[in-house]
Amino acid sequence: VKELGSGQFGVVRLGKWRAQHKVAIKTINEGAMSEDDFIEEAKIMT
Repeated sequence: VKELGSGQFGVVRLGKWRAQHKVAIKTINEGAMSEDDFIEEAKIMT
């Protein structure tokens, strides 16, 4: 898993889904955002 970048909220890494699809894996630092902000961010990513 290769790190692509990081910022105020966490780290983004490159990963593979089902061994063939490249995906971004976004991890969020605990306490970096409110639950409502997290839900809004998840909606953007889907």
